[in-house]
Amino acid sequence: MKYQIPNSNFLGKPFDQKQTYTIVGAGISGLLLGYQLKKVKVPFKIVEQNDFGGGILQSVQTDLGLIEKAANGFIWCKEIQSICDDLKLEILSPKSTSKARYMVKNKKLRRIPLSFFDAIRLIRTFTKKQSGIFETLEDFGHYFLGEKLTAQVLEPAFQGIYGAPADQLSFPGAITPLANAFNEVNYLRPAFKKMRSTSTVSERKKKSEGTHGFKNGMGEFTQRLSEYLYNDIEWNIDGLTLKDEKENLILTTPAYISKHFFKTKDEKMFQQLDLVKYNSMISATLFFQKSALKKFKEGFGCLIPQKEGLNILGVLFNSCIFDFRVKNDDLVSLTCLLRDDSLNKKWFVQNDTFLKSMIISDLSELFEVREAPLDMFVTKWENGIPLYSPNLYQSWFSMDELLKNQYSNRNLFGNYTGEISVRALAQSSHAIIMK
Repeated sequence: MKYQIPNSNFLGKPFDQKQTYTIVGAGISGLLLGYQLKKVKVPFKIVEQNDFGGGILQSVQTDLGLIEKAANGFIWCKEIQSICDDLKLEILSPKSTSKARYMVKNKKLRRIPLSFFDAIRLIRTFTKKQSGIFETLEDFGHYFLGEKLTAQVLEPAFQGIYGAPADQLSFPGAITPLANAFNEVNYLRPAFKKMRSTSTVSERKKKSEGTHGFKNGMGEFTQRLSEYLYNDIEWNIDGLTLKDEKENLILTTPAYISKHFFKTKDEKMFQQLDLVKYNSMISATLFFQKSALKKFKEGFGCLIPQKEGLNILGVLFNSCIFDFRVKNDDLVSLTCLLRDDSLNKKWFVQNDTFLKSMIISDLSELFEVREAPLDMFVTKWENGIPLYSPNLYQSWFSMDELLKNQYSNRNLFGNYTGEISVRALAQSSHAIIMK
């Protein structure tokens, strides 16, 4: 058996440069797609219900420093570099202090790899042959890494990206390039090599430099794109007013909005989109005096396995990753990440005072906090991250077929259709137009 691999995360009829399109939504997906359409001079417009673009990808300047409301950066790729060159937007490289990455083990920060024996175990996994098809990321991890390293390394790393535990994540959905490589080779080492061979040496060199950003945060990227496309965007327009139109619509809105474009025409399509689940996303950015954190270590951040018994899933060390994140060198900026996939939204419904107390308690376990933070800013997105479950992975193929067979003037493109990162969305939006 082989893994089924999507041809594209642009679901529906292939893009046609001879057509005219309306993009519904000016989030990052809509803005990136609009940028590419404008470059090749395909007639289009974007309709957006708000008076700003970027969706959840927003940055806010405070008296103490910068706050990111969602992603804090991206992995470099030539497609984003090309856009930034065109927009005359300088990409911010990470600081040298961002190199160290930590895993929390027994409430202490351990630099990855965790130990000599863990490293040996990782090396041995490359000689093990794949057996069967892995449905979940946990299946893959347990087979190649064992339960210990899956819980300590693999799961926390992917929770930071997808906001879900390994047993809820689809292996071919979350690591599609590796699954595709397994279709041709059965061992992990050559599969990794094959996956890496899709990028050039110069790209791999750039990737090794870590996460990149912008002086004024990721919001500066969406703002520049919005300005570039300003005359092509109709602001404060509810896209649902177009749902019965025969024009070509590219829906870049979340699944729970996009489903309403199909409710009166095809219950199957509506039901497929209705089944796309989202996890709540909560982040809290705190500013401390450096002297307030006794056991703090410089680095990119730390991942926290669930068995550690803490509420936060990880911490980003913002002021160590990029310049311009704090107003003066005596400050430390940290962003703590929480996931709330409980039925009653136990964290999401709590007020900021409760969350502040809980988060400071967790940080005290890690860094021995001596003084209260100077300030704390909480960001909540009730439907923040699409759950890349096995069900979502399977739905890509059925939704693609339904669109092609019954809705030749409808396409879906967004962070739930196969690519979740800014980098991947930039690459795929470019590839869609250039095919």
